[in-house]
Amino acid sequence: MADSEKPQIITPPNTLKAKAAAGGPNAVDPDALERAEQVIANMADSYLDWVEEDLKKISVAFDCLVAGSDDREADLKKVFEIAHDMKGQGGSFGFELITAVGNNLCRLLERFDDSVQPQVQNESIRIHIDAMKLIISSRMRGDGGAQGTAILDGVQQMVEKLVPSK
Repeated sequence: MADSEKPQIITPPNTLKAKAAAGGPNAVDPDALERAEQVIANMADSYLDWVEEDLKKISVAFDCLVAGSDDREADLKKVFEIAHDMKGQGGSFGFELITAVGNNLCRLLERFDDSVQPQVQNESIRIHIDAMKLIISSRMRGDGGAQGTAILDGVQQMVEKLVPSK
């Protein structure tokens, strides 16, 4: 085989490696991180107002669900969306138990199908909403201690009883 017929190996430049190395261990600006944490801390006082408003919204959405509107799926979706927002915000502001109960409610709503009677669905949703109201009215920050553990365990046991895993 002549030299002109030998295959030529082309090694493309590894630009991803260069980009990843550019950040390195000091990629996060400590001052920017501190400023962001301060913004979140300043917003913490407003969180209780926001979550109270979310509790009102989820209660209204639940009332529409129970009243039996023309579109049950849309009503369930509305409850899901509000619970999803609540779970996303809870931990950011020190209310990890809201995040846990909200997540549990979202996972429950995803498990509903035609085999779960609407009355059972409604009761399980109501229990979650009542738990979130209790958490906020009692100002249970973090995991809520022993009372928070009891609430979360109770909600999870109720879900397994009413809507067993498949």
